[in-house]
Amino acid sequence: MTDLILLHGGEHGSWCWDRALDRLTAQPGGFARILTLDMPGCGRKRGRDTSGLSIAEVARELNEDVRAAGFEGGVLVGHSVAGIVMPLLPIQEPELYSQLVYLAASLPEEGQTIVEMMGTALHDEDPETVGWPVDPATSTPQELNRAMFCQDLDEATAAWLLGEVALDSTPASVMTGPATRRGYDGLVPATYILTQRDRILPPTWQRRFAERAGCDRVLEIDTPHEPFVSRPDLLAEVLRQLA
Repeated sequence: MTDLILLHGGEHGSWCWDRALDRLTAQPGGFARILTLDMPGCGRKRGRDTSGLSIAEVARELNEDVRAAGFEGGVLVGHSVAGIVMPLLPIQEPELYSQLVYLAASLPEEGQTIVEMMGTALHDEDPETVGWPVDPATSTPQELNRAMFCQDLDEATAAWLLGEVALDSTPASVMTGPATRRGYDGLVPATYILTQRDRILPPTWQRRFAERAGCDRVLEIDTPHEPFVSRPDLLAEVLRQLA
């Protein structure tokens, strides 16, 4: 059986996978073992000074965590801005991964940053950038997080999610460092899970990201951006099929 490795997105930590983990472990079969990773400054690594870390160093630390857990040849699932980091993991240590699964993940063009890719406009105002569901210039961080992350959630779940998000700090380089995938093409098979009702990354952009990631298949699910919270049962079912 294959091991599963889960990597969160921006302003999240390993905690975000808890509901999906409950579903994944509730049924026999599937994955042999499951490892949830934390980027520096997030989840179990909150409070770290990450100001001097490059994207490559973030990837190197994540690989060290995978190796320390004794995982090799696992399926790596990464969400949202983890898409800029994911290719670097097998580039650095290809033996650790047998497949990459991009879950509503963003992949800037070569040399482009996440910040540049997102831009400052609303969705559909600038065809060259992804845009935002609400105006980032006039919205508070909590209003922006609610618009991005809380679709389909009841108020209690949304309050819990926003409370956790406020405690995590993604390394700045993940957002402002240039993307590179040199040496990645054909290195490991890749799948993209497209979230059809995503308020952060519209499906048209997700299809571009899947192409940039060299994904040989795209699986579409009827969820918003955070299926591990809003539809953990469905996400667990889809991931189990990739074991």
